[in-house]
Amino acid sequence: MATIFLSYRRTDGPQACRVYDWLVQRFGNDSVFMDVAAIPFAVNFPDFIKEAIANSKILIALIGAQWLTRIHEADDPVRMEIEAAIANHIPVLPVLIGNTPMPAAEELPASISMIAFQNAVTVGVLHDFYSHMQSLLPKIETILGALVAQSVATSDPYVIQRACGGIIRYLQEKAGLDDSAFYGSNLEWKVIGTQDVRDFSSMYLPAVTLFLHRVARLAELVELHFILSFLADDPSLEHVLAGWVMSRLEQTPIIPDEYFEPGAMTTECDLKIRRSDEDARQVWKMITDEPLRLSLAYVATISPKGREQGRLDQGHETQQ
Repeated sequence: MATIFLSYRRTDGPQACRVYDWLVQRFGNDSVFMDVAAIPFAVNFPDFIKEAIANSKILIALIGAQWLTRIHEADDPVRMEIEAAIANHIPVLPVLIGNTPMPAAEELPASISMIAFQNAVTVGVLHDFYSHMQSLLPKIETILGALVAQSVATSDPYVIQRACGGIIRYLQEKAGLDDSAFYGSNLEWKVIGTQDVRDFSSMYLPAVTLFLHRVARLAELVELHFILSFLADDPSLEHVLAGWVMSRLEQTPIIPDEYFEPGAMTTECDLKIRRSDEDARQVWKMITDEPLRLSLAYVATISPKGREQGRLDQGHETQQ
């Protein structure tokens, strides 16, 4: 089941879809539940929703101008969703749309009145939507990170090092097996730090580098945000390298265990890579004054082993 449950009224559907798109870009499609996108055919709607909430880590309650209209009805879906979250001790994060005020406790049924005392955030509907979402996403990450006890993805102090090394090792080996003429023993694959980025002049070329610029903990998951940069004297080689990496990571998004050093990563965690919505150029500008290099932004998700396969199996069963 998804980590984030998005609760909203149909009257707020357009804004909910915008929020959903941002959540998916940051946390991944499998991590966000929105009923129109996530409910399979021929299932009991209320039971499915309650189970989804019970298995979530946070419920985001979008509150628009018409949100209070049915909230006192016992069969109101929005009320039932929040009641289910409270019953399962799932944190509720109120998100106010535009100028909508936070409902007072006396305006709410007693069963959900506690959310009136939660710290709410606002998401605008016009030009301020972008900046509000940029502020909301880190808050969600903070809540998720504070909720969970230590997992196999966070108990190993070397898990980040092994993950970065494994990604580069995987790409390096696959490139060496490729028959294309532009790959050879002189191509360097390297995990680099801030000091390396600030002095590319001393780096051996051609090279493909991995620079980790952000780490986020989401429930039992760890997300590594990184950029891959392509360095060569010949721009056509940089272009081909970038295309090859894109193709390779789309073909095999889950890095096989054999590319990691011995430790928890190889036996208890999976590493899945997806494209990031972050602009690699902006990341580059934050870390160096060097001339811009062709780069791609990715997110690597470290999760307990079997979780990813379980999702794939569940999706297969739903389609049958």
